[in-house]
Amino acid sequence: MIYPTIMFPPQGMTTRQFILLWIVLMLYAGIQALFIAKETSIVFVWVLMHNLFVEHIRFASIYGIVHLSWRHKDSWRMAQHVTIYAAWVFATSLLLIGAELGIVMLWKQEMAFQNIWDSKHWIFLQHLLENLLIIVVSIVVQYRRELIEREERERTLHYLNTQMELATLRAQLNPHFLFNALNVINALIQANPDEARRVLQMVSDLLRYALQSNKRETVLLYEELSFVRKYLAIEHARFGKRLEYCIEADESLLHMPIPPMIIQPLVENAIKHGISPKTTGGKVYISVIPEPTGKGIVIQVVDNGVGIRNTPLQHPLAQQYLDSTGIGLANTAARLQKLFGSASALNIHGNNAEGGVTVQLLIPSKLHT
Repeated sequence: MIYPTIMFPPQGMTTRQFILLWIVLMLYAGIQALFIAKETSIVFVWVLMHNLFVEHIRFASIYGIVHLSWRHKDSWRMAQHVTIYAAWVFATSLLLIGAELGIVMLWKQEMAFQNIWDSKHWIFLQHLLENLLIIVVSIVVQYRRELIEREERERTLHYLNTQMELATLRAQLNPHFLFNALNVINALIQANPDEARRVLQMVSDLLRYALQSNKRETVLLYEELSFVRKYLAIEHARFGKRLEYCIEADESLLHMPIPPMIIQPLVENAIKHGISPKTTGGKVYISVIPEPTGKGIVIQVVDNGVGIRNTPLQHPLAQQYLDSTGIGLANTAARLQKLFGSASALNIHGNNAEGGVTVQLLIPSKLHT
């Protein structure tokens, strides 16, 4: 034989709400009993037992309507819900007044039975209003719970989508970096095999960092700077005296978490579009300082390469800086937007004094939510 399963609490209510409803109904029964005992000669304990029994019937009825309405919340239309609620209010009110009459008959309380019968219309109206109030509160609570669950689902979905998009962006970056690093080794392997082996070891270290960082949402600033320093050493092996570099960072910021491989694309763009086209080469200067309001850090990558100072919007090099190739700056800008929203910034401008370009990166201390 299969027995029906009783759910506790019913669908559509939390355990806390279920227990709170029971407490409210029992308190209501006690307050009613207190007033009735004061106005009549009926013993308080008897009235309390009577009211508690009636309110437990109401409580069981509420359990049923809440469970039923939540179970069919998606399949029933609004008109069906309203009809069911109205029928429940009416039927439960009749049930309660019938229970009151039945109890006093069972206990052979003829005077109490006559009092209830004489006031049956008012008592029925009272139950109607009570049940209507209960159903309105129940609808509001269910709607609020459904709204919270929907918002939670949307937040979860947004988080998962963001993580997938970030994984895609980072997956684009790693093959791109590997391709460039192998080109450096290929250029050195015949001219200077020993240097090629040294560079190959550094590339191995960089790839290890890149693979490990793929499993982490953030890395410490000093780890990222160490990665960038090795990357610059590889590029220096390629360009020789045509490339100089300098890295300076506020020591108090070295343990701040930042997105992995966020600086390297900026350095790569500075070398590729600024230093490389310049016959005499140039210098890349990287600095990390606190954001003026203390809400994050500012990373600057400055080069004195060919620059974009004359015609910043029309010049082909400027367009490469501003639009990038779909990997470098565009990748960095997309990652910042996904992680931090409008709290982050990536600004690019030409250096009017010495030529070259300054790329400024603002990374807030908190992720975008």
